[in-house]
Amino acid sequence: MIKQNKQQKNASLRIPLSMPFLPLAVDFAGKGARGFAYTDKESHSLELAVEELFSFYVQKVAADSAVELEVEDQGYRLALSISFQMANPDMRAFNLVWQVNPDSEESLELLGPMIAARSVSSLRLDFGNDDRITLRMTRNRDYPTTQVAALPPPNTQGPVRLVEPSSSDLRHFSAMVSASGAPFIPGFLASPGMAADMLAAGHLNAILALRGDWIIGGVLWRPLTDSCLELYGPYLFNDDPDDVVLTLLLDEAVGRISRSRFRGLVRRQGQLQGYERFFDLLGELDLTGISGAATRSTYYYRQLREEGGGVVYCSGALATFLADQYNRLCLPRQLRENGGEQLRLRDASVLAVELEYPRSLAIIRPLCAGKDMAANLAAHLDLLQNDGINNFMVEINTGRSEDIAFTDALEATGFVPRLLIPDAGLGDLVIYEHRVRKQQS
Repeated sequence: MIKQNKQQKNASLRIPLSMPFLPLAVDFAGKGARGFAYTDKESHSLELAVEELFSFYVQKVAADSAVELEVEDQGYRLALSISFQMANPDMRAFNLVWQVNPDSEESLELLGPMIAARSVSSLRLDFGNDDRITLRMTRNRDYPTTQVAALPPPNTQGPVRLVEPSSSDLRHFSAMVSASGAPFIPGFLASPGMAADMLAAGHLNAILALRGDWIIGGVLWRPLTDSCLELYGPYLFNDDPDDVVLTLLLDEAVGRISRSRFRGLVRRQGQLQGYERFFDLLGELDLTGISGAATRSTYYYRQLREEGGGVVYCSGALATFLADQYNRLCLPRQLRENGGEQLRLRDASVLAVELEYPRSLAIIRPLCAGKDMAANLAAHLDLLQNDGINNFMVEINTGRSEDIAFTDALEATGFVPRLLIPDAGLGDLVIYEHRVRKQQS
């Protein structure tokens, strides 16, 4: 079954989870990707992931089990989900720290899931009722990361015009941002083709400032969650006395965003002149870059809609931190300590890692809670520090029980909660920082 509209295209399949149907599952992933105009290389990554995961889990599920597969074309990437029922699935090999031991038969058996996880751009795990697990993977299109773009001359004259860019305009603007050497450039701007495709697919919005035919600046925003947007920039290519262009861009962007359905807007880059007109300050984090130079990541937030309240189940240091933050930010949340549904811990935990090498930063996100959470966190810290990473953050989603289960392990391994971003997850997003590790470096 295929559904199409201007913004997304989907194809889905439900088949028995048994070996005779493996070729059909692999064929579905590959032909689905090619049908949505992905290259053979991009399609092969998804075929490989489906083949390895299907082959591994088919040996573990109960008889007469079914699997549901879905591919969704999001313009700049293809999303693939695999959903089936299984109690306590073995997912150790999804971790970055997992290594295959050629002398261990058990370890070699997990080679397939490890290959699958590392053949895609991202992996996420969702857990539903009746032991249902959904593996959600994405495969980005392949884009060149370099493109030459001239910056405007310093003496550009004339009135400033604000325009909505075409995909070609945004492709050129993205290349200008990279050429300008601006700090805090998100990954999609480093690949101009990706930014253009995201705009065309409706996953990104932008406003550009022009003088004559020259682009002199711009600001972008995109959904972080269903309720919160993230803003990037403004990026300016000329001197801006009295912040005239910056203010024009932010006035237009915030005005448009305020009329949207979203409840909040976050900006987490460097410091912003005159931010008081547009944002509240959430806090700052000091980072140590690859060269050893210090940089500061500043978090700003604007509430766009009246908060409807909510309940958060947690205890310990996180509960204390959240109580302080909810009081400071006047957020109508109810904290309930030592309550809520008791999560059944699996044997092994899973962590996702996003690396930003220019900022020497590792952002760690829990995917699955397990009995080895503290040991798994410590192993990731050791691996990443040995790889030259100086800064470590963990993002905890207060609306996800798998995340909340990590709080004791985070405290045990030296992480402390530092910042809260309202509505930036299923609940709020708490940023933990590894302060001890930074002091030792």
